[in-house]
Amino acid sequence: MTITKLKAKNQLTLPSAIVKRLHLKPHELFAIDVEKNFIKLIPVKVEPKYTAEELKTIDKIVEKEKVKGKAVKAGKEFLHYAEKLAKR
Repeated sequence: MTITKLKAKNQLTLPSAIVKRLHLKPHELFAIDVEKNFIKLIPVKVEPKYTAEELKTIDKIVEKEKVKGKAVKAGKEFLHYAEKLAKR
């Protein structure tokens, strides 16, 4: 067992042996949970919601439509609106 210290900004340093054992990389994301009296760190992978191609399409739609000043809510309303525009 290795002892580590909680720093002023609530930061902990993971021992290098643990980083190597779990093949962790810089900027890795973790889910944090508490079970009884233990802190549990679970490495997670976050996938982008949109592909680069979809983002380019969204940018084109925004450029084209912002002249009209039409407001569309994010989420399902936007997706339906974007699908309708793509069919034109």
